[in-house]
Amino acid sequence: MELAIIKRETSGAGSATFNEAETVTKFEIMDGAPVRAESIPIRLFLSGFDQLTPTMRNVNNKFSVKYFINLVLIDEEDRRYFKQQEITLWRKL
Repeated sequence: MELAIIKRETSGAGSATFNEAETVTKFEIMDGAPVRAESIPIRLFLSGFDQLTPTMRNVNNKFSVKYFINLVLIDEEDRRYFKQQEITLWRKL
């Protein structure tokens, strides 16, 4: 089972839109397949990642930064299952 944080930046407008995706970090949570209906708690501390910035949506309709958590699960028959969830990051003042 793998967990990755992906940073997706979009800049420009219309046909001149430029998209860039960067994997901030990747973790292997466990080796092997989990047991069916098993719950695996995960705690991920973000303070050690310097390249994280707050989530920005449509700044002047020209720029946005979004973050996603990507989970990859591989079962005992080597089938891969994917789940991607958008997360919102902000800074505490």
